[in-house]
Amino acid sequence: MRAVTNAMLSQLSGIDTFTAKFVAGAWLLAAITIALAVRGVRRTWLDTAGMAGSAARRRTVRTVDTAAWSLLTILSLVVASAVSLNAYFAYLPTVGDAVDAANGDRQWINANELSALPAATSAAARQHGLVTRLNLAPDRADGFGSTVNVVYLPPQYFTDPSERFPVLYLFHGSPGRAQDWFHAGQAQRTALSVSRAGRPVIVVAAQMSRSWTDDPECVDGINERVETHFVDDVLPNVDGRFRTDRNREGRIFAGMSAGGYCALNLGLRHRDLTATIIDMSGDTRPTHTGGAPTLFGSGVASASEVAANDPSRYAPSLTADPATRIWLDSGSADHDIIRQMTAIDHTLVQRGIEVQWRVRPGGHTYWVWTSALTEALPWALGAQGSLTRSGSHAGPTTTADRH
Repeated sequence: MRAVTNAMLSQLSGIDTFTAKFVAGAWLLAAITIALAVRGVRRTWLDTAGMAGSAARRRTVRTVDTAAWSLLTILSLVVASAVSLNAYFAYLPTVGDAVDAANGDRQWINANELSALPAATSAAARQHGLVTRLNLAPDRADGFGSTVNVVYLPPQYFTDPSERFPVLYLFHGSPGRAQDWFHAGQAQRTALSVSRAGRPVIVVAAQMSRSWTDDPECVDGINERVETHFVDDVLPNVDGRFRTDRNREGRIFAGMSAGGYCALNLGLRHRDLTATIIDMSGDTRPTHTGGAPTLFGSGVASASEVAANDPSRYAPSLTADPATRIWLDSGSADHDIIRQMTAIDHTLVQRGIEVQWRVRPGGHTYWVWTSALTEALPWALGAQGSLTRSGSHAGPTTTADRH
C-alpha cells in the first residue's frame, strides 16, 4: 500500500504545470466553481423565501451563504490566475516544485551533513549529484541576517574525492531568492547534463538580498553591503566548505534580470575573482526602483558610487587584461535590454574583451533564462560547439562593429 501511495505521489509531483492542459484545467475548475456558486446562491434564496422566522434571520442565512460562495469563487479565480502567471513566467515547473517551495525546500540536506550521508543518499549522489543548503551565520556588518545559499554538487564530487571543481555562481533577480534557480531555472538539470558530458561543475545560488522583495542591486549601498558580503563572506565560505577550484578561471558569475546586472557588474569590478560572466537579460546600469539616491544616498560621493557601478559608463575604460569572457543573452521581446546589450557588446569588443551576444525567442521570463543557461554553461566550461544549438541567434551587433 505504501509503495502504491508513493508511486501516486511521485506521479502527482511530476505533473507539468506549464502545459496548456494544466492551465486550462485550472480555469475550467474556476468556471465550474462559479457555476456552482450561482446555483448555490439561487437555491439559498429560493429555500429561504418560505423559511419560518423573521426577515432578519432570512437575511442572515442569505448573507452567510452568499459570502461563502463568493469567497470560494474568488479563491478559484486567484488559483487559476496564479497558474496562468506561473506558466507565463515559467516559475514552478511541476506540482512537486510548488509543494517543495511551499514547504521551505526541506528536501535539500544541510551542507553540514555531507560527511555522514545515508547509504541510499550517497548512492543517489554518485549518480545524479546532490543539492544542499549552505546556511551562513548573520553578517551584521554588511546588513545581513542568516542567509541560505543553495549548492549543487555534481556526481564526480562523490566519485572523485580528491578532485576540485569549477564553481558557477548564480544570482537571482528581484523579486527573487536563491532557490528560484533550482525551481524555475532548473539549474540542477543543466549542471547534471554538463557533468555527464564530462564538464562537472559546482553550482552555488547565492542569497543576494535580505528578502524576496528586496532590491539591493548587489552593490554596497546605504542599507546593505551586498558586494562586500558576497566577496568577504559567501566566497570564502564556499571555498572553505567545498572542494572548489579557487583560481579566477574556475569561477563563473551568472545571473538573470537584476541578477544579470549583478553578474556583469561584480564580474567586471572583480576580474581578479572570475574570468567568465554570463548576463541574462540584465541591465547594464543600476536600476533601483527608488532611484540611485535610495540605493547609494545623495551627494558627490553617491554620484561617484553610481558611476563606479554602471558598466555602461566604465566599460570604455576597461583593459583587455586579465582575459575575461562575457556571455550576453536576452529574449527577443526584451527590447530595452537588447538596446543596452548591443551598446555594451560593441564597447567591450572594442576594449579587447571576448563577448558572445545571443538573442532567443521570448521576453523577460525563465523560458528565456533556462534556455540561455543551458546554452551558455557548456561554453563557459570550455565545451566546443555549444553555439550550434538551435533557438538563439547572434545579437544585432554587426560584424563590422567587432573590428
